[in-house]
Amino acid sequence: MSPPIKPRHAHRLNALPPYPFAELERKISEKQARGDDVINLGIGDPDLPPPDFFTESLQRHAADADAHFYPTSQGNPEVRKEIARFFQGRFGVELNPDTQICVVIGAKEGLTNLGRAYVNPVEEVGVPSPAYPVYGAGVATLCDAHVRTLPLREEDGFLPNLKEAEGVRMAFFNYPNNPTGAIAPESFWKQLGDFCDTHPETIVVHDNAYSEMTFDGYVAPSLLQFTSNCVEMHSISKVFNATGFRIGFAVGREDYIAALVKAKSQVDSGAPLMIQRAMADGLARYNGATPPPEVEVTRKAYGERRALAEQALEKMGLKVTRSPATFYVWVHIGTDEMPFANTALNKNVVVTPGRAFGLTGTGFIRLALTQPLERIQEAMERLETI
Repeated sequence: MSPPIKPRHAHRLNALPPYPFAELERKISEKQARGDDVINLGIGDPDLPPPDFFTESLQRHAADADAHFYPTSQGNPEVRKEIARFFQGRFGVELNPDTQICVVIGAKEGLTNLGRAYVNPVEEVGVPSPAYPVYGAGVATLCDAHVRTLPLREEDGFLPNLKEAEGVRMAFFNYPNNPTGAIAPESFWKQLGDFCDTHPETIVVHDNAYSEMTFDGYVAPSLLQFTSNCVEMHSISKVFNATGFRIGFAVGREDYIAALVKAKSQVDSGAPLMIQRAMADGLARYNGATPPPEVEVTRKAYGERRALAEQALEKMGLKVTRSPATFYVWVHIGTDEMPFANTALNKNVVVTPGRAFGLTGTGFIRLALTQPLERIQEAMERLETI
């Protein structure tokens, strides 16, 4: 019997590059299967557990009388009210919970469905480089659109030139930034707010997933403090160490949120109610801009890890982008980071090559500080021998 003929993939699937973290996971699994002691600094998946209040709330709400029903694509109304209360206290921005908030199944889902709602084939999407790969592949490519690269250069503080985004259908920005850890000064936020107000042809999306992952007194803003003509994505994954629960929310202009809800209604039924309510209970613990003590403990742990890694890498003679935000360390290796990354892997330390985030990331590596302090110390000692 002849083998079955395999159907051709859609062109958009063939256009997708390999997801960089899937390849990292494969290499790590191979090494671990051989019994190697691998220290994984490649993937930003928090090793710290969620706060007790979050898991206790999740368990409690699993027994709610309506927890087993379909949720709504926009999110539970009471949860949206709590998000509005949190946003007012944290950022000083008033939101209408009925029209300006949508609960998402993690920022990744929210970003891609927003793209489905607005991006047409052949149109251009402004994608920073380096950047979270989902902006380009998950939005532009899967919508049959084209990427217009917005380079983030070291000499510019990893900030884009907004003139290069003029005319695109959708443009993505992300501060505090993944992968560089860069933060944006107030002057940039004002410029971006003005861009939103004067370029109605462009849907501006701010991915604010790391707004609560800050140190040394730095408080990250919301783009909505500078303009109402945008949409902003928030994630609970990092602040509550809850990546696997897949929960977050989108906020912003009413028509943008309505379009996102319309797209979601065709492809998902919303996040489970028990997870939505656990998020709301966690946000309710904020006192204005002051997070609950458990979040402060998490910040302190990552701050200590960052300080250790930055000092050790600089002692090796490497150029580090110092930052008061995110749990990523962005390091300039030279013109080609691959020899360093491959040698690090041979020493059982996983780092992510900068080119995985776009060609402008070539020559850099990213370290995710999602390992205990002593393991990061061990990783630094291994890297010192390169």
